[in-house]
This record gives sequence, C-alpha cells and structure tokens, in this order.
Amino acid sequence: MPRNRFRRYGHGSSDPSPESSDAKALPESRAGISNRPTTGFPEGSEFPDLFSDIPQTLSFQLSVKHGGPAFRITVRPGWQHNGDYEKPWRHDGVFVHAGDIEVARCQDGKRLQLLPLMAWQPLNFGLTFHADDINFDGYLDFSVLTEYAGSYYGRSYWVYDRGSGLFVQNELTQALGENWRGSIINFDPKKHEIGTSLLMPGCPVLEGDRYRVKKNRPILIHKEDITQQGGSPRFNCTVTVSDLIGGTMRVTGARRFDAPEQPVK
Repeated sequence: MPRNRFRRYGHGSSDPSPESSDAKALPESRAGISNRPTTGFPEGSEFPDLFSDIPQTLSFQLSVKHGGPAFRITVRPGWQHNGDYEKPWRHDGVFVHAGDIEVARCQDGKRLQLLPLMAWQPLNFGLTFHADDINFDGYLDFSVLTEYAGSYYGRSYWVYDRGSGLFVQNELTQALGENWRGSIINFDPKKHEIGTSLLMPGCPVLEGDRYRVKKNRPILIHKEDITQQGGSPRFNCTVTVSDLIGGTMRVTGARRFDAPEQPVK
C-alpha cells in the first residue's frame, strides 16, 4: 500500500512531507517540467506563481503503487491573459474548460488520456498537483486546485482504476470536488474514512461529518447539523449530532453554544 498518513486539506492546512507520496516532479532540465514538490496543499504565499500572468505547463511522474505502473502526468492550463489586469481571464463563478491533464504511460510514452480541467479563474493548476490514495484501495490517485479565494479552496480529483489502468471520476470524486467544495477535508487511511467540516462564526466543529468509503462510495456515518442564531459578534448555535445505527441515521445528541464558542451550562 502506498505510504500515507492522515491528511488534512483546506483553510491553509497542509502536510507537505515528500515521503508520503510516490509522485515526483520530473527533472527541470527537460523543457516545461517542474521540480517543485508534488505533495501538500497550496497557499498563496507558498505558490507565488499561482495567479501568474503566464500559464505554466508542468509534468510529473506518478507511480501508483510500489512496483506498479508509472505515468507521466502533464498539467496544461488552457487560458490566456486578456490584458485586463483588473479582471484577467475569469468567468465569475461559471466553470468553463480551462485546461487539460494529459496522462501518458512512462514505459513507452503512449498517451492514454486527456482529462479536461474546469475552472472559472486563471490558476496555474500544475503547481497544486497532489497525489494520495483517496479511496483507500492501495493505489495513488491525484488532484489539482481548481478554485481559490482566500480561505476557500476547491479541488478536482481523479482515482486510479486498476481494471482499466486509467484515471477516472466517480461518486467519490464528485463528492470531494463538488459536494464538499470549500470544506476542510481529512483522510483517515486506517479507518478508511473521510471527514468534512465547514467553519461558521461562533460555532465550534466537534468532529465534523464523517463518511466511510466502500467501493468508491462515501457512506455517511456521522453528521453534525449546525443551527446558527443571533448576529455578529454574539452568534449562538446548536449542534445536532446524528450517527449511523443499524443502517439508519439517528439523532444521538445536541449541544448549544453561546459565542465565543462556549457551551451553555
């Protein structure tokens, strides 16, 4: 199984340890190829060229498993700067075809896939390439940042399908890239679980929602519904907790908090 550790993504958190991934950048001496690290979650200060005027094509070598097949992943932004430095190429929240990811076999260089990148802002997607085993099947998958706004992040994901030898999107990648967009996301490879949570003023995150991954499907096993009342700076909130019991989600508790995030006695 690929070397992996508990990961946290979103709101600027990262685990940039290079030993936790079998992905590596190809030598910079070859044209258009990056030698930047391929792990960790990007922050604007960490990747100063994320919003560069010049789109960068970057390539990476990804071995999906020790001794398994290796691929050359090339990330190509498709946007061009329009000359307007106040509002460069962007579509104000409407996702359009903004680039491509080419997947080629390292063994013979044959191109296997051309995956479209959808985004609404001009990002240098290759700078944010990250490989991890997101479905806990023992094979590395990959993702790139496709949306960035302050503390709000969104990524697009592809998982390796060992049957076809290709990278695909499915119910799990849709949840990660669309349903949970903007959430803090935690991967727990020991329990085969994914945790998600959103930060709300005055409301603490007790555990967040948790999903167990089975056959590329996220199954909800723990839910925290937050009801917010009042206004800034005196937000009050109630956290209602539900758990999967006997195949059904059932309410197992509730706590009320007064700002600043103190339980009501």
